Amino acid sequence: MEEQSFSGQFTELEDRIKEVIETYRDFAQTKSALEARIYELEDALKTKVAAEQQYVEEKSIIGAKIEGLLSRLDQAAGRDV
Repeated sequence: MEEQSFSGQFTELEDRIKEVIETYRDFAQTKSALEARIYELEDALKTKVAAEQQYVEEKSIIGAKIEGLLSRLDQAAGRDV
């Protein structure tokens, strides 16, 4: 009877170890997928930040050009700047 008890305990232990291994593999896959997603999101964020910086620079250049043109118009109209 004691041998059956030990056999049953070993079987239960083996089953639990298999579950732990499967859970570990699932977590490892999930971690890998999440790390890939983080990389994608960081890359998208870098792209958006660069695009925003370019927009700000272009807006500044356009504003300066408009100011220059208005100044030239004022000079052509004989207004003091």
